Amino acid sequence: MTEQQLSAYRQSYPTHAGIAELSRGSIFRGKNLHEFIKNKTWFELNLFGITGRQFSSNEIKVLNYIWSSTSYADIRIWPNRVAAIAAAARTTPILAMVGGISTCDAELFVARPLVTCLKMLKAIGDKVDNGADYQDLIDEKLNKKQTIYGYGRPITSIDERVPHFVNFLNEQQHPVGANFKLAFKIEAYLKQKKNIRMNIAALYSAVCLDLGFNEVEMNLFVTTLVYAGMPPCYLDTLQKPPGAFLPTKCSDIGYTGPSKRAWNKQS
Repeated sequence: MTEQQLSAYRQSYPTHAGIAELSRGSIFRGKNLHEFIKNKTWFELNLFGITGRQFSSNEIKVLNYIWSSTSYADIRIWPNRVAAIAAAARTTPILAMVGGISTCDAELFVARPLVTCLKMLKAIGDKVDNGADYQDLIDEKLNKKQTIYGYGRPITSIDERVPHFVNFLNEQQHPVGANFKLAFKIEAYLKQKKNIRMNIAALYSAVCLDLGFNEVEMNLFVTTLVYAGMPPCYLDTLQKPPGAFLPTKCSDIGYTGPSKRAWNKQS
């Protein structure tokens, strides 16, 4: 950025986000906030803040299902474990929740798989529209030993969320988009070649891509994807004695590094 550009921003900062005029009201993405929310849920406001668009009631139900269906209240899951450790240390709920959510910005958990899968589906879809064969594109990734996000799962090959989500979409008569179809074509091909099935990231990404989400919007949308499972784990641990969660003695640690060494002062 040039000095002239910096100087311009120093004088004024243009924004489309909104403004709070204290004692008068607040503008939220061009809307009068307190009028706009009279017939909107917080979830709808959040989506409007992320995308600048208003979704149909059917689309809201689908997006809400995505947001809720990974809220597992299992203390072993990474964000929940962080929240529980925070509770065991008797830190505040806000710090516990923020700490847990921060783990969602991970290579193989929540943000990276979902955003990367959305990016991949869009890239493959665009190339297919221009005459490419999706199987050739998948083979290219396999030959380069690239991770195909949205497919495969550690511990078990079956993702229990997939059939539930598909059934819900059918119940809602949600339109089947091009990326949704592509996600299943890729699964069929990977299952044939590598016996790899899709995980829920492929479907979440495909549906959101069909609804017009870009990469940044997807990242913002999934920031709190697992949040609802965290407070129960925090509260459960809070009811136990401080330090009761994952107590570890030195003797519990199987150290395999260098043996005890004598340290000598250098002259």
